[in-house]
Amino acid sequence: MKFTAGNGTFASYLLLTALVLLPLDAGAASQRSAAEQLTAEITGSLTAELSRWQSQQEIARLSHKISIQLPPGTDTLAPCKQALLVEAGQGLPFGRLQRKLSCASPAWSLYVRAKVSVSAYLPVVTHTLLRDETVTAADIEWKMLPLRPVDQDLLTREAYILGRQVVRRLRKNKPIRAVYLSAPQLVNLGDQVMIEAGSQGFHAKMRGVALDSGKEGEPIRVKNISSGKIITAYPFAKGRVKTQF
Repeated sequence: MKFTAGNGTFASYLLLTALVLLPLDAGAASQRSAAEQLTAEITGSLTAELSRWQSQQEIARLSHKISIQLPPGTDTLAPCKQALLVEAGQGLPFGRLQRKLSCASPAWSLYVRAKVSVSAYLPVVTHTLLRDETVTAADIEWKMLPLRPVDQDLLTREAYILGRQVVRRLRKNKPIRAVYLSAPQLVNLGDQVMIEAGSQGFHAKMRGVALDSGKEGEPIRVKNISSGKIITAYPFAKGRVKTQF
């Protein structure tokens, strides 16, 4: 098929359509300014850090907001021709942070500050619990909480909390840190306990008296009521200890 007078217009239309539909080439991306490159690179890097931290902490739901503060003089930098390198950060990936970004060509580097706000879906206590209290299922609920840089070593699963003993006061609706809880006291000084002893093909039970208090797995002295012998045993349940011959 031939086109006459209108062929030039039609050809221009085809060219324009192709330009609109085809993706931009790699060169177009390099037209971003240095400021745009810095903002995009540090935002992506911090988002990746948060994702890794969320996975490590076993947090099911997390939301975040990142605010970038570029240093003065950024507008005078030549755009980087290669991918920017971001220096790895230390500590928690939220709060007020600083990262070093470097460009190989042309050669330049600078520090960029960021404020990262994070909220996480975490277990909390429904009321204040005092020292020596034991956490039960009735004490726990889940909430989205804003996190602070001091919120380290968080307990993010009920399995890490239930049955544990409070060693520092737990406040209502606050993130629960590992340092606030400890293994429960299974045996107290003077308790009558069941001693369970075993080895290959042999198992025995006998009654004893605890001469020490102890948590799970801690060595304590126990007196065998029948023989009067004092042995070392290890609490593994309330009022129950085990030893080996």
